[in-house]
This record gives sequence, structure tokens and C-alpha cells, in this order.
Amino acid sequence: MKVHYLVCFDISDDDVRLKVGKSLLRHGQRVQESVFEIALSSANELLRLQRQLISILEEENELRFYRLCRDCRKASHRIDGLQLATFPAVVII
Repeated sequence: MKVHYLVCFDISDDDVRLKVGKSLLRHGQRVQESVFEIALSSANELLRLQRQLISILEEENELRFYRLCRDCRKASHRIDGLQLATFPAVVII
């Protein structure tokens, strides 16, 4: 089962911000300029992603992961009533 995270960052450098965004897009969706909803399969996948992002970030950058439990996601909503980001159970490549 996938674990969902809300990832938020504050990065002033355009190049660093672009690299972080591209890395996060491989795991989920951008929901605002500096906010992503991602889904990861394991703790190891989370560690790999975090290590990759640490190698990109500069010292003054801020990046946070908030774990979204199943009940929290069900209770979450957009102000316009549209659905939150969804992730397929299976991805065929």
C-alpha cells in the first residue's frame, strides 16, 4: 500500500526549485506552486527521494514532508469541492 505525503518547500533559487519540482513530479502531482501530493511504496523509497533532494538543496532551503493518513485524506477537500489528487493503484509502463 502506498503512503501519501504532502511536500511543501520554500526555495528562492529558480534552478534548485525546478530540479526539486521535477523530482517530486516523478512521485505525484503539483497541487500548488511549491506544494506536491506524492505517493511512495516504502520507507526505502522515501529515504531515496529525501537523499536525492538533499543533494539538490542549498543550506537555506526549507522542504517538509507531511504524512497523510488514509482518514486524513478522506477528510480533506478543496474549497471548490473538486477532488484531491488521486493516484492509481497500479501503473503500467
